[in-house]
Amino acid sequence: MLKVAELPKPPHLRLRQIAGVGGVGVISKWLKQYPSSRARFRIRVEYLAKIPRTEWTLKQFRPLGGGLFEIKWEDDDIPFRALGFDRGGYFVMVLGCTHKQKVYDPKNCIATAKKRMKEAQNGYWYSVEYDLLPPRKAD
Repeated sequence: MLKVAELPKPPHLRLRQIAGVGGVGVISKWLKQYPSSRARFRIRVEYLAKIPRTEWTLKQFRPLGGGLFEIKWEDDDIPFRALGFDRGGYFVMVLGCTHKQKVYDPKNCIATAKKRMKEAQNGYWYSVEYDLLPPRKAD
């Protein structure tokens, strides 16, 4: 009897990010300031990619209204957030921020993220793949 090979299931989370001049993504640029947080973010999204969104908890992912969502993680007791929206099978990230005691930093990040989301939907931003691993430095 022949065995049928099982194909890997597609990830439940695929990431893109809006990019500015030069093609550098806003999340990649932001997380460059926080190397250990970037590693924690990678762990969070690798986990979320393995399970259906219906099983994600509010501790991991939360709707902010108007089609905007946040991926949540912590590093050194600092709550980090990647804000974005769903488009074409991807979660498109538009802004990174921190969130402590119900206060976002930068203060206007929700309004800015909603503005960027609309701009991206209307073609004013383009998106690039989010690379979970940082580029290696040449030796």
